[in-house]
Amino acid sequence: MEKIIPWGLLIAQLKHESTPEQDVLFDAWIKETDNAELFVDITLLWDKIQEEVSEAKPDLAVSWEKMQTRIHAGQHKQRNLRRIKYSVISIAASILLLLGIGYSYQFVRQYNTNQYYSALNGKSRIILPDSSVVWLNTGSTLQYASSFIHKRQLVLEGEASFEVTKDKRYPFIVSSGDLKVKVYGTKFNVYSYPNDNNAKIALRSGSVSVSLKDGKEAFLSPGEIARINKKEQTLKIEQSDVELETFWAKESVFFKSKSLGYICKYLERWYNVKINVDPKIAESQFYTFTVKDDSLETILRTLSKINPIKYTFDDNNRVTISSVEP
Repeated sequence: MEKIIPWGLLIAQLKHESTPEQDVLFDAWIKETDNAELFVDITLLWDKIQEEVSEAKPDLAVSWEKMQTRIHAGQHKQRNLRRIKYSVISIAASILLLLGIGYSYQFVRQYNTNQYYSALNGKSRIILPDSSVVWLNTGSTLQYASSFIHKRQLVLEGEASFEVTKDKRYPFIVSSGDLKVKVYGTKFNVYSYPNDNNAKIALRSGSVSVSLKDGKEAFLSPGEIARINKKEQTLKIEQSDVELETFWAKESVFFKSKSLGYICKYLERWYNVKINVDPKIAESQFYTFTVKDDSLETILRTLSKINPIKYTFDDNNRVTISSVEP
């Protein structure tokens, strides 16, 4: 799972300018795996920059634009935390040295104007400034302004699962193209990729409203899914298995005596693939196991050792599971 480095949060700590809200978020972040070690490295680098920075004052806008592009490129290409850490930090260090100590504040201020996250290589967990939690699915992007704490608005492209902190003063709004979801404290999932005409919002708890280009709102209750055709601007609400829709965002899942057909519905969401199961074995074979970080092929290989099945992968991201004839 891809790790997000909250640069704005860390720099606020380094500059001793963090707010109480940022302190809470920082305490939660540093307790996660490898983050304490990462922050030590960043602190050492920060101190070194303060000592060695020159008086040079290049074009701030040009330098910042180059840095932002290279940082995002480095984060997209690297999945391993150790490799992300040094590639991105080295970029930040080189630009800060270029800008000079007198420009470090401007660098931080511009970086904080808009927060941009992407999950091109795996799922990402993001803690927002209001303590809401977002799971960002593969191929998705999320963006919000530095004023988020007082204007909780985000722009999403792709899929994300949200656990929103309640705040009656400031509604939580997710926009994706013409689609807008308004929330007041709840758990829900949004699926809305730019290249897919179909979008959907699944509500686990609380209440949300969904609106399209015409501005008309439709309200969802827990257990309901809103299915949207973005091209035709139509919206339909129906009861559905919302746990299936949000399954991909879990860190691990335990199956106890579940059928192969049932399990494969969830594996489709977890691994973002299409799985076709032979009807003869879909409801006749049962398994108990946990899904965490294993590859899909590893899981299928394990299942095939428990019960005689065979599986194949094709070039279109599809899997076929069939019985083994005696």
